[in-house]
Amino acid sequence: MLEIPVILPPDVPQLPPPPAPRRLTPTPAPKPAAVATPAPVPDIPPAPLPKLKEKVPPQVAMTQNRELDEKLNSVKKALAVMGGKKLDAEELKTVQQIESFEKQAEQTREQDLVTAVNLARRADLLAQDLLKRLP
Repeated sequence: MLEIPVILPPDVPQLPPPPAPRRLTPTPAPKPAAVATPAPVPDIPPAPLPKLKEKVPPQVAMTQNRELDEKLNSVKKALAVMGGKKLDAEELKTVQQIESFEKQAEQTREQDLVTAVNLARRADLLAQDLLKRLP
């Protein structure tokens, strides 16, 4: 390569050459602190959270209790009828679901009447639907 000389006027002062580039050395990363292995935790299921009991006026509670009793009686009668029938696997699964809803409704009655009524309604709807499909 050919270098071309730079000619500067005489009144421009000469600057010193630029400093050599400094080499940066990477600083070592701090060593991670030793992590203690936690002691094994026994498999204990969490306690169920308590539900807030809804204040229901006495008249509404009486109506809901009556509906709950009617639905549960209807479910029991339907299950009795189904007990004498020959059911396939799908129908047996439905019967198990009806029985599960029935049991949950009875267990939930004291803590949450609204939920108990809804469970009994589901059980009754499934039971009546299954009865219509049986020969």
